[in-house]
Amino acid sequence: MDVLSDILDLLQFRGSLYFVTEFSPPWGVQVPAYQNVARFHLAIGGECWVKVEGVEKPVLLSPGDMIIIPHGKAHVLLDKLDTPPATLDAVLETSGFTGEGHLIYGGNDDGMNKLVCGHFQFDQNFHHPLISELPDYILISGKQALDFSWFEQAMRFMSYESQSSNMGNEVIIKHLSEILFIHAVRVWNKFTGHEKGFLKAVADRHIGRSLKAFHQKPADTWTIELLAAEAGLSRSVFADRFRYLMQTTPMHYVTMWRMQKACNFLIQNDMPTDLIAEEVGYQSLAAFSKVFKKTIGIGPGKYRKDHSLLNARAA
Repeated sequence: MDVLSDILDLLQFRGSLYFVTEFSPPWGVQVPAYQNVARFHLAIGGECWVKVEGVEKPVLLSPGDMIIIPHGKAHVLLDKLDTPPATLDAVLETSGFTGEGHLIYGGNDDGMNKLVCGHFQFDQNFHHPLISELPDYILISGKQALDFSWFEQAMRFMSYESQSSNMGNEVIIKHLSEILFIHAVRVWNKFTGHEKGFLKAVADRHIGRSLKAFHQKPADTWTIELLAAEAGLSRSVFADRFRYLMQTTPMHYVTMWRMQKACNFLIQNDMPTDLIAEEVGYQSLAAFSKVFKKTIGIGPGKYRKDHSLLNARAA
């Protein structure tokens, strides 16, 4: 499994469609903030404005454009910048939307704004620089999509499926949205001028090799020397380049990822703690427990117990 797929798998990344809109001017919708999600809106008909909380300049969406709001920030969708928006709850109540079919809302003016709206969810128990370093929003314009024929075709396909009643279309849309998220992040990474960050590290021909080797076998006995050898660099050059790109040390990243995997094991199954320790690279349960408590804040036993209680209450 490649590095990006491995991370998204642990984060339990899942796409979800929540509605396809048919908005008639004048209309405006306030979308509330929500933790551990990345919202997306794909314009398939008409233009609309997007105001993201904390971002000064509004974004104009034209047909074929897709905006992703990685950190679930509150935002407003509008036909015009001066249209007063209603809350999402009020829109749903007024429209009588039941979760089936299209969300139809707005005034009586001519024109129609059609959007495919949904979100990508991440498990709140897990964190990674891949997500935290993403910007307030990612805009993939139809023009940019044309430079990547596959991406443009996938957006067209999702647009088509969202307007059809074909069997299984919701499942197709959800999986397409997940693919589009990954590719949108790739496009954003290519067109932005930033020199640092996790994605730049993965793309780096030296650091990327060491990250791939580590993610493939995180339980191996990794040292800076072994990671540097995978990268084809000297120890000092590797350590400096890794820190420059990732803003952390190689061994800190190794520990962080191992503890994230350990948390997943503790929550998802009843594997004995000593076996979990071995799965993430520790031969000694005492050493594993010490590192886990230092990194996560509580011991592995209490972590498992606390999350078992939370899951029981949620059920």
